[in-house]
Amino acid sequence: MPRKDKTSGFFREIAQAPTSAQERTDAAVKLIRETEAESRADLTASLRAARIARDAGGMPPAAPSGKAKSRS
Repeated sequence: MPRKDKTSGFFREIAQAPTSAQERTDAAVKLIRETEAESRADLTASLRAARIARDAGGMPPAAPSGKAKSRS
């Protein structure tokens, strides 16, 4: 008799594909969240590198250009 389960042999994948609609949705959400987290981490790293490069340039902070108005 042929086996009814879809695993073949001793060396099989541990994680099986989601079967129910809820499991498919959960898998899709997990993939989307991981992808977005990686893109946020990349953006954070690039902004941090730009900020460090800007601060290492030794530029003084910009001073206000206008005179303060006196109230009389």
